[in-house]
Amino acid sequence: VQTCALPISTIALMGRIPCKVKGPIQKGDLLVSDGTGYAVAKNDAGSGMVIGKSLEVFYGETGTIEVVVGVR
Repeated sequence: VQTCALPISTIALMGRIPCKVKGPIQKGDLLVSDGTGYAVAKNDAGSGMVIGKSLEVFYGETGTIEVVVGVR
């Protein structure tokens, strides 16, 4: 067994996943990165910018919601 000291990140390419967000978020909103590790709603996002689509409503400041991601 080999061990590695490098940090490992998990990524999702398709499916329903938890996503850290900054609110407010409405169900069905398109989500993009805000550059600080959180997703924010931006329904006029250009192609290639969208992380996924919100499956939940969120009214808090920051939190985690379920998002659907995939390739169209």
